[in-house]
Amino acid sequence: MSDSELARLYDDMAREHLTPLWKLESSILPPVPCPKSVAWLWKWKELFDVASRSGRLVTIERGGDRRAVALSNPGLGGAPYATPTLWAAVQWLNGHEVAPAHRHTAQAVRFIIDGRGGYSTVQGDKVYLGRGDMVINPPWYWHDHGSDADEPTIWMDGLDIPLNNYLDANFFEPHAGEQQAVTQVLDGSVMKYGVGQLRPAWEPRSDRYPPIFAYKWELTERALLNLSRVDSSPFDDVALEYTNPHTGRSVMDTISCWIQMLRPAAHTQAHRHTSSAVYYVFEGRGATVIDGIRFDWEQGDMFVVPSWAAHEHLNALNDQRAVMFSIHDTPVMAALGKYREEPLPSSGGRQKVTGRFDSTRVQRANSEAP
Repeated sequence: MSDSELARLYDDMAREHLTPLWKLESSILPPVPCPKSVAWLWKWKELFDVASRSGRLVTIERGGDRRAVALSNPGLGGAPYATPTLWAAVQWLNGHEVAPAHRHTAQAVRFIIDGRGGYSTVQGDKVYLGRGDMVINPPWYWHDHGSDADEPTIWMDGLDIPLNNYLDANFFEPHAGEQQAVTQVLDGSVMKYGVGQLRPAWEPRSDRYPPIFAYKWELTERALLNLSRVDSSPFDDVALEYTNPHTGRSVMDTISCWIQMLRPAAHTQAHRHTSSAVYYVFEGRGATVIDGIRFDWEQGDMFVVPSWAAHEHLNALNDQRAVMFSIHDTPVMAALGKYREEPLPSSGGRQKVTGRFDSTRVQRANSEAP
């Protein structure tokens, strides 16, 4: 075949919206994952400053129901997503405010960072929330948030918005009123199902989503401490996944939620997996080494571990624990048969640290790239 015939073939293919696999096989079928998202860390000082200023300057009405500041991963071309499948944000609710009721097909979880007197109502079940509580919003469930206190309530949002929009499956509906009617006893689902292993004998089990909408910190902390006395993971130290107490499944179809404790001076081994994660540092100070770069974190910071990135965690303190909450897209990968995990094949299970994360230096390097 002559060069002119080959050029004519490619022209004809382009005109008919056809693409030759042989010209792009290595880019669409790489030997290992090549995630677009990058490892990144957001410091609490900046997060709090922006969120608190938003609380003063942006009304709920101007903010479109929710005053949320999303993490925008620099590798995703300006999209307001933490990873290609996970949306994460810091949400700020002023005292005595109400974030109006709505529902959507996106699956959502929230972890309470600070504040007293805040509450969420999900499908008529109103639960008061405190620091360390975790809340779920199954898809198409009515939910609204409010506060009876003078102080603000702050939480981390986690949703599958990127995945939802990629699949062209998003639906959203505002409620007819600002708040939905409370149809259950206050804190009803917590009192009814909060123990976890038990359920009312006359009720069928809840197979799809947990029957409880809030996981209280008191019970979560107790479970962490109990587990630390009997077992741990070489890669995550003391880590627990929030689950549906009736089935043991993840709390959402697309998102799994973890609470994790690094004991004093703990340093885990490195591993990698085909799922991405967003972490919030609830307590303590330490570091996570991601593909050889050390990310130093402290209470309030948030960071991303991309898919197939080698990572290990360490607690920088010898006398205090570190605690992290995290969201993962593992249920999606597992359901689609895409999940894979392996320890890092290196000496002693640790990575060689080749640098420390510096957002200003990375941003400057990107701006200077041709």
